[in-house]
Amino acid sequence: MMKVITASIALALAATGAQAQLPKDKEKLSEQCDKQAAERFAKDWVSSHSAEGHLVSGNYKNHYNFRLNKCFYLEVMNTQDRAEPPYTIMTLYDLNGSLEIASYSKVEGVDAPSICVVQDKKCKSEQEWRSLLKPFMED
Repeated sequence: MMKVITASIALALAATGAQAQLPKDKEKLSEQCDKQAAERFAKDWVSSHSAEGHLVSGNYKNHYNFRLNKCFYLEVMNTQDRAEPPYTIMTLYDLNGSLEIASYSKVEGVDAPSICVVQDKKCKSEQEWRSLLKPFMED
């Protein structure tokens, strides 16, 4: 019986020590995700491009999801063309696995998006799409 109590106390102390380290680990993983996302954006974008009346601007948001242990990167592209209505394309990536998780594309003035999918689940609006992203972009 005494061995069980001693083992339980040792496990509790070890768990407390691990939890004390967790905030530093979380901070480090979050910082690595921030850096990885910034590098990806800098590589893929020059802030804005323009060619022949076509203007493209982009930005991003990233989040390290501790529950899933993954770095997610949401890339947003807005395009304007003199001859075409503006449109938006948003893509969510798992940066660790370089996988595309979700896509959204919509032409301004059109009711339904052209593309609205998160993993294999189709959606019908930007609001629904963003709702489906929450498990990835929030803890």
